[in-house]
Amino acid sequence: MSDNNHPHFKVIENMKDISPMIALIEDSKLTYIKENISQHLHSSQIKLLKDANKHSKPHHKKVRIAQYKKLQENPDQMDNLFELHKKLFIKKYKKLENKGLVEVDTECDNLPYDVKLTQKGIDLLAEIKDLESQWQEIVLNDVEDCDKLLEILKQVTHNALPINYNHKKQQKFVF
Repeated sequence: MSDNNHPHFKVIENMKDISPMIALIEDSKLTYIKENISQHLHSSQIKLLKDANKHSKPHHKKVRIAQYKKLQENPDQMDNLFELHKKLFIKKYKKLENKGLVEVDTECDNLPYDVKLTQKGIDLLAEIKDLESQWQEIVLNDVEDCDKLLEILKQVTHNALPINYNHKKQQKFVF
């Protein structure tokens, strides 16, 4: 599937840092989704829709509620930055709401706002998941020993997870 004559082929062959490779792979997946999805969404909106799905899961919602409760107990931590972030996230989610993909509730008792997927949003997420599977088949089509590659990627992901998890755990925001 790869074009060995493309000028960037040699650049990729000589890469020693995985960061640009990971970025290229992720960009490729998002491009494939955006080009094939039935409803126009920006890359950030695709991620936001996935986040809405993740945050609606009981465990994640429970964590968000606990974080917000801590903030309410320490009003000095609910500074202007918190309010700015809240407004920005609500504005972004409102754009998804205008597309009929989510419902935004700004009158929550235990959260500054909550987002619920509509059936249209659930259906679009299923379409995104299918497109991601199609994309994976395309990019892994001629890759030898895919099982070994997946095991290596799992190892890398396990090593990377604590960096992201610990950062999010330390954040005082509930978005």
